[in-house]
Amino acid sequence: MPGSGSRRDLRRALEVRAGAPYLFPIVLTLLALAAGWWLKDAAPALQGAVAAPDQQVRKALSDLTSARLEDVYGHGAGGLAELQELRFGDVTVTVGGEGEAARARVVAMAEGSGRLAWRGQVIGLGYVGREAFTMRPCRFAGWCAEGEALGELRPVLRLLFRRLDAFNGRDAAAYGRLVAEGYRGEGGKPAVLARLARDLSAQPPATLAVTAWQVRVVGDEATVGADERLTLGSAPPVPLRTRLRLVREGGRWVVAEGL
Repeated sequence: MPGSGSRRDLRRALEVRAGAPYLFPIVLTLLALAAGWWLKDAAPALQGAVAAPDQQVRKALSDLTSARLEDVYGHGAGGLAELQELRFGDVTVTVGGEGEAARARVVAMAEGSGRLAWRGQVIGLGYVGREAFTMRPCRFAGWCAEGEALGELRPVLRLLFRRLDAFNGRDAAAYGRLVAEGYRGEGGKPAVLARLARDLSAQPPATLAVTAWQVRVVGDEATVGADERLTLGSAPPVPLRTRLRLVREGGRWVVAEGL
């Protein structure tokens, strides 16, 4: 007679055999669910792989919702601009080449908001600008910007920093180099330079701080709305709202109106 241990082993084997037909459909169901979830996550990538190149580029742009610009002050002095809620509209795409050598020329209207951090200051930043840049095939996003996707914003920010430096350094000559030859204020450039020289040499000395910049760039013109605080000596700061009009002159941005 088999011992009690053998009977238990036989019973367990029979239970497993009896349960196997019920377990098999459950396993199939779990595998089907797992495959469904995989297909759900992979579907966008699979669709992108078979889409036309220009559609792939547009999809990559729609996924590009943030951007970082480092060293926006220039000369290795730092400054980090971060834009969130970034969107690209009015997009035109031209694709040339094949495989890894393919390149897409993109022209689009970019719009986003965020902040700029530099030397302990935090400046609100809004941007709208027509950008032109190149994208190349890349592994995860499908297409990635080759260089900066917001190349028009950086030189404008550097001009704005130079203006702050010239004002707070009481440097009329440096400020004058930021003024357009065809300045549109009353009396043109000579008049504005004379006024700046008087203002920067006045007592008590004034300092200027900025809390937000709103920048719009289209072609060779830009407008900047600046929320500022002007402080005279030890007096409380006075809030200011300044609107500057910029133009490209000799390949660089200068102030054409608003000083």
